Amino acid sequence: MEYEYDNLINELFNQFPELESAYRREGEYIEGLPHLCYSIVFVPFIKQALHFGEEKNIRLICRFMEIMATSEDEKVQEVLAVSVLENMVGERNIIRSLRRYLGINTLKILTEMEKEYGW
Repeated sequence: MEYEYDNLINELFNQFPELESAYRREGEYIEGLPHLCYSIVFVPFIKQALHFGEEKNIRLICRFMEIMATSEDEKVQEVLAVSVLENMVGERNIIRSLRRYLGINTLKILTEMEKEYGW
């Protein structure tokens, strides 16, 4: 499976259809903008799943992020790094909880970000 930047928002909704309503509530200013969609809609979803210990969702989320991490489209990897992981890297309790579920490629991107931020 391969994700492309131009379809990244649709891929998010294909995997997590419950997020489409949150996306629509945000309005036109994020429409068609994967970076904003992922930071405003996906990141809170990740945090909620971790907060409530939703093991099944956490595993699905991490599998989804791993596909993003291995995409040949560098813009997809950039959305993962900048709009998802960078948004959470300073929240160490979240990162500690998430880390054990991450795939090897996502973990590599996270580790690089942590080094940049001095963690």
